[in-house]
Amino acid sequence: MNIIQRSYQETHRRALVEAGIHPLLAKIYAARSIRSAAELAYSAATLLPPTQLKGMEQAAALLADAIHAGRRLLIIADYDADGATACAVGMRALRLFGANVDYLVPDRFKLGYGLSPELVDLAASGSKGGKPDLLITVDNGIASVEGVARARALGIGTLITDHHLPGAELPQADCIVNPNQAGCTFPSKALAGVGVMFYVMIALRAQLRQRGALKSELNLGALTDLVALGTIADVVPLDANNRNLVAQGLKRIRARRRASTSTSSPGRGSTPPAGSPT
Repeated sequence: MNIIQRSYQETHRRALVEAGIHPLLAKIYAARSIRSAAELAYSAATLLPPTQLKGMEQAAALLADAIHAGRRLLIIADYDADGATACAVGMRALRLFGANVDYLVPDRFKLGYGLSPELVDLAASGSKGGKPDLLITVDNGIASVEGVARARALGIGTLITDHHLPGAELPQADCIVNPNQAGCTFPSKALAGVGVMFYVMIALRAQLRQRGALKSELNLGALTDLVALGTIADVVPLDANNRNLVAQGLKRIRARRRASTSTSSPGRGSTPPAGSPT
C-alpha cells in the first residue's frame, strides 16, 4: 500500500492551532486548503454574495423582466449530475417565482454537448410547447458561439450560466454568468454549474423583492440539497465557499431524512418496536 500524504502550508496549520483547533485537526484541515478557523463556520450568512459574480445584476434584471412580461423561458440543461441538478434548481425556483419555464436536455449522441445550432433549431420548433423567448443554459454555453448566434438570428434571447473555462471567443449572449470569465472577481473559481444557477436564483429573488414583485418570501435554502449533490458529483475542488454550500445541503438532507424516518414509523405515530434500528 502506497500512502500519499497531502502537503500543506505551515502558516495555515499554525493559524488554525492558534485559533484553538487541535493540532491534529489543524494539520488535516490545512492539508485540505483550510487557511483559518473562520472557514469552518458554515452558515448561509457566510456564503460569498452573488453580486460579486460578473453579469449577475444584468442576469437578474433580464429574468425579472421576462417573468413580468410572461415570456417563455427554456432551460438548456446538460446530461451529467451537475447539469441535471442545475436544471432542477432553475425549474423549481423559476416556477415558484411565477415564470413560464420548461427545460430541454439534448441527446448527446445526436446533438452533442452544449447549445449547438441544431439544438437551438429544436428549441425554436416549439417541441416544448412553443417557441421560447429566452434560452437559459446551465452547466454549458460558454463555448456555444455558433449556437448563440443562431438563437439571435431567430430572435431568441440567451442567458449563459456556466462554470467551464471560456475559449478565445465568447458567445454574444444577452448576459453571461461564469466565475471563470475574464473580469469576474468572484473569489471562488471552483463553483459548479449548479452553484452558479443557485446564485442566479438568489440574485433573481433579490431583484423581484426590490421591484415588489415577490409574491411570497421563498426559502431557497430548500434547494441546497441539489446544490450539494451536483457540486460533489462534478468533483469540483471543495474550497471554502463550496464546502459551505455542501454543508448547507447535507444539513438539509439529514433534516429531511430524520423527518422521513419519524413519519414512516410503523403504526403512524406509534412507538417503534423494541430493537428496531431507529
